[in-house]
Amino acid sequence: MQRISDIPLQLDELQQAELAREFQTVEGFLRSRPRRHLSSGQSGKEEAYASLLEYVRCNVAPAVCSGAALLATLRSTRLLPTGCESLDKGLLKGGLREGHHTEVAGESGSGKTQLCMQMAAQTALRGERVIYIDTDGSFSGRRFAAMHERLAGGNTGADLVAALRCVDLFRVYDLHSLLELLSALQARLKDDQSGQLVALLVIDSLSFLVAPMLSSAEVNGHALMVCLGRLVKQIAQRFSLVALTTNHFVGGYEDLRPALGETWKAQAHLRLLLTCKGPTLRRATLAACSIAPCGGSVFFDLCVGGLVSTGAPAVG
Repeated sequence: MQRISDIPLQLDELQQAELAREFQTVEGFLRSRPRRHLSSGQSGKEEAYASLLEYVRCNVAPAVCSGAALLATLRSTRLLPTGCESLDKGLLKGGLREGHHTEVAGESGSGKTQLCMQMAAQTALRGERVIYIDTDGSFSGRRFAAMHERLAGGNTGADLVAALRCVDLFRVYDLHSLLELLSALQARLKDDQSGQLVALLVIDSLSFLVAPMLSSAEVNGHALMVCLGRLVKQIAQRFSLVALTTNHFVGGYEDLRPALGETWKAQAHLRLLLTCKGPTLRRATLAACSIAPCGGSVFFDLCVGGLVSTGAPAVG
């Protein structure tokens, strides 16, 4: 929730302080139906309300566009392949969409980190930049090298060192540090003049940091989680990159569900559920998608070199 006292409004200090005392947050201001106050006849308050409404219109409210413009945007958006043919062709219709937040949820050992690392290796192989945020120490240079070798397909011109230079690896171990890092990255990307744009942002595992904050002892846990989801979406949309995060499963054998609960459900544009079907066989199911039907599934195998297609038939 954005506090009014932190917003740079074109008001004097006294006006902004009074506005902050009356509403505290932007959400509180919007819930109070500010149009009712605009007719109060108090010119000072009218100016303050109008200034805050203008800020909300320019910085918070989503831009208005027609259905035709939205369709044109979807058709022109680039897709980043995962490097696994059964996922790319059978489920994702080409790959993960730039400007969207994709979440991969699954039980332990289902291939979530493998998918994240393979996406990073596939993107870096093309010479595009990757920001990889590792929250549980699961990123492995050895696994990245094995994936790079397989994806390169014996191409001797594919330089592993050059690919690794495309990956900026960060390690964070608490939610507050993650929010600070993402805010700093957003500012850095805005001012970046290098010409090499970031194509992929990975956070593995997001739920590892967020789930402990959702206990009853953490009164702001859900608010912080929503702020995090909104920030990830903003970065993906503003800089036209793929945001890829992971979530784990909780519950019993008959009641497995993603860990971050109902409040988190609407945060991702696309959600993949990974389940174990054998020692190396995995199933990926499209559980949520903003632009395509859900419910379809494909199979793939996990190997040393990452995710590879299997001969098992698609279902769903």
